[in-house]
Amino acid sequence: MKRLLFLLFAFLPLSVFAQRQEVEVRRIEGSISFGASFFEDNFYDSTAGGVGLLSSLELRYNFRSVPMDVGVMSMNDIRAGDCELCNGSFEGNVTFLAVSDYNFRRGERVSYFVGAGVGATFYNADIAKLCYMPRMGMEFFNRLRLTMAYMVGPKAKNTLNLTLGVAIGGGRKR
Repeated sequence: MKRLLFLLFAFLPLSVFAQRQEVEVRRIEGSISFGASFFEDNFYDSTAGGVGLLSSLELRYNFRSVPMDVGVMSMNDIRAGDCELCNGSFEGNVTFLAVSDYNFRRGERVSYFVGAGVGATFYNADIAKLCYMPRMGMEFFNRLRLTMAYMVGPKAKNTLNLTLGVAIGGGRKR
């Protein structure tokens, strides 16, 4: 499953062509998202851990000449369970990432993006791990963002994240 997700994230950007920036969009945008996270163990064993609740805040800068953006992201992932870092109760992960996305059909009613983030995840506020997050998603009406991301890291808990959020700012410049 890990290889399948890696191939999906690696080759999806290659299957489309680069686009010229046709619509001018607002430079600064933010988003707030809520969703679910699934440990990698859940892919193979449905009894392994539970589904986590995920919330995120993101602030991005849209480049004018190319359909790309860069930004910072903060995520909070909370789950109950019997995992090695949970101590038998709740596990709270806080993640800080530098992110970048390439946008397709930016400014249209439905647009797509692929991107990645690099940062650190803090488990129960005392254990820090480096992490990498490839992601892709869709934005509807320049406001509603549906995102799928896969958080990976060396000796870290790999999770698949599905979120639904609201973008503030961005969109077509009037």
